[in-house]
Formats: sequence, structure tokens, C-alpha cells
Amino acid sequence: MPKKSTEDQPRYEDLVSQIETLVENIESGELGLEESIKGYEQGTKLIKQARAILDQAQQRVESIDLDHSKESSD
Repeated sequence: MPKKSTEDQPRYEDLVSQIETLVENIESGELGLEESIKGYEQGTKLIKQARAILDQAQQRVESIDLDHSKESSD
């Protein structure tokens, strides 16, 4: 399966905002059980996406650090 381009991926900040909104809606107690469960399911998907973005960012930083270390030792 081909990787999605960064243009296709939502921004990390947008995902966090959506997660926060879901949490507020669920915690408000105004949603019924079924809506709360659907919100929880959606939230877990958003969290998975956000973690993937953070993992990619961490890999980039580690790559930069490794490149910088190589340049410093040369």
C-alpha cells in the first residue's frame, strides 16, 4: 500500500483539537450511550493517527541528530 503524502494527512494540531472536542462532548454527559461509544471509537482512531505523526517526527529528529553527529565527527 503506498504511503500517503503529507498533504493527505491531517495536521497533528488539528487531530488534537478534534480529540479535545470529542472528550468534552463525552464528558459533558449530554450524549447518549451510543453517541458516546461512537465518539470514543472516533477518538481512538484520531489518537492512532496523531501517534503516527509523532512517530514520524521522532524518526526525522533522530535522523537529523545522526546526520549531525556524523558531520561533527568528520
